[in-house]
Amino acid sequence: MKKLVLSMFWAVASSVALCVVLCAAPPRSNSKPIRILLIDGESGGPYHNWQLTTAVMKKELEDAGIFQVTIATSPRFGEDFSNFKPDFGSYQAIVMNYDAPDWPADLRQQFEQYVKNGGGLVTVHAADNSFSDWRAFNEMIGIGGWRGRSEKSGPMWYFKDGKLVSDISPGSAGSHGNRLPFQVEARAPEHPIMKGLPRVWMHTPDELYATLRGPGQNMTVLATAHSDLTNHGTGHDEPMLMVLNYGKGRIFHTTMGHDVAALSGVGFITTFQRGTEWAATGRVTQKVPADFPTADSVSYRANIAEMDPAFGHGPFIVNPFDGLADQALEAMKKRADELGIGGVAVVAYFAGDKIQSWSSKMAVFGRMKDEPTDKDTGANLLGIAYAKAAEMADTLKDSGSHVRPPMTGEFGWTGGVIVRGKGGYLIAAFSGGKSEDDVQVSRAGVARLQTGL
Repeated sequence: MKKLVLSMFWAVASSVALCVVLCAAPPRSNSKPIRILLIDGESGGPYHNWQLTTAVMKKELEDAGIFQVTIATSPRFGEDFSNFKPDFGSYQAIVMNYDAPDWPADLRQQFEQYVKNGGGLVTVHAADNSFSDWRAFNEMIGIGGWRGRSEKSGPMWYFKDGKLVSDISPGSAGSHGNRLPFQVEARAPEHPIMKGLPRVWMHTPDELYATLRGPGQNMTVLATAHSDLTNHGTGHDEPMLMVLNYGKGRIFHTTMGHDVAALSGVGFITTFQRGTEWAATGRVTQKVPADFPTADSVSYRANIAEMDPAFGHGPFIVNPFDGLADQALEAMKKRADELGIGGVAVVAYFAGDKIQSWSSKMAVFGRMKDEPTDKDTGANLLGIAYAKAAEMADTLKDSGSHVRPPMTGEFGWTGGVIVRGKGGYLIAAFSGGKSEDDVQVSRAGVARLQTGL
């Protein structure tokens, strides 16, 4: 697949870099609408703004003119689920815009029976991060990432020499590079969802998921995208669109759709609409739109993109920290595993020489706090890790370095590292082990951030 380097700028209709079409919804069919339940309510972090993306997904389905969409917002993990009782059987398909660690056992059982008995399921982007320990859900989606998934969750799956292969190499599941446009290549062009689409087409800037793991049973990969080594990728053709069967149920799984900008791509919209219809009915009646992207040009819908409040406020800027943060946290996890410790890792970045705002991301490796005992007061590892990071942002010194500028006070904890990057400061902090071990873990994170920042 040829390598494409594109400069993407989001502008209103005057943009010459993109094909922008405002399309009216097709007339509604006289047949009864397809009933869809869209579930949201939690994500792994603020970088997945489900409040915004749910509104976009609902509009995209309703714009197709054949769906009737109901939203069900689930309680967050650990909250009271006693009043969350969606009637799954009243819907022909469920769309998951939801990423949480677990559900109560009775809700999981109802969901399993719904799909097994013929209910449709659509999982979008980070929904495949959820429920890492729920065996049936992982069989439904085929592959997933993050939330502690590893080789124990199943092999990695990707295309090699034109064939789908499984890779049992050890390692964590889930990675992506910076959000850039990328080509999508059809692998099952005669499937109803893909029929009539170009063999290769460009997708808007998005997270290209890679190193996803899972059982991969009853899975057909409809399309892949090349995870470029120059963008912190794997060098493999990674699954982007998949269909699966679980009992009598049909599942459509798309890894695309990180944010409103990604959801506004006509390639995403078309496959999402067609995939949802197929999951619900087993067929696709929708035609390929005239503004569908080509192999070398991106196409997006401005009326969708402008649903993001940030749209129109200047160029679409890819924050390089986004992709590197996951890689840095993974490097820290690897070092923590080698040292046999668990705890909380934080990475952060701010531009310039003085902090005004920062980007940060955290991950828990095994434990988030030490419970108090008769002999020890315990510790909130999350609070300590972020305190280390804040201390370093304030003083520009490693945590515990005993440097005390006027009007600031060191917390005294060690285990955080700050270094000057190309355009700002890079921070990694870990809390959970001995001070010297925490420092080693932090250095692993900073080293990874330095490769791109």
